[in-house]
Amino acid sequence: MKRFLPPGLMIFAGILGLAPHASLADQNVTKVPKKADLRHAILRKFLKANHCPDQEYTELLIAEADTYGLDWRLLPSLSLVETGGGRTAKGNNLFGWANGKMSFNTIGEAIHTVAQALSGGKAYRGKNIDSLLLTYNQSPDYRVMVLDIMRQISPRQQIAATE
Repeated sequence: MKRFLPPGLMIFAGILGLAPHASLADQNVTKVPKKADLRHAILRKFLKANHCPDQEYTELLIAEADTYGLDWRLLPSLSLVETGGGRTAKGNNLFGWANGKMSFNTIGEAIHTVAQALSGGKAYRGKNIDSLLLTYNQSPDYRVMVLDIMRQISPRQQIAATE
């Protein structure tokens, strides 16, 4: 039988063939790459353009909405209608909660309390967005204002993530 490759070259080729497999052992192949959530950038850009002090809370606004199954645009829209995105908030009450008479220790506490109440509070539980907004404020124009701001933030509730 005739040899086509010198013996030294065969060993070198064998080592090269093993190298990629050895590096896979060092990698965690079970780790799924995290997708970028475009909602943060979209919301931050919108709040910044509207000079809203609550723009530094975009991550928390979205996280609390996700935790409580709310549309991610709802809390910032309520904040914009009620206090200009925090410009006129008193007592960290971004949302005019309890007719603006309630104070919170932090803005984070306000965001959490309102998100939790809108999701599971007796007055709001199980309501669609229209009924929820009507319960939040009975003014006929209120629902229209909030929904309009939600559409300005993003015309769609679902935003595709990118890798």
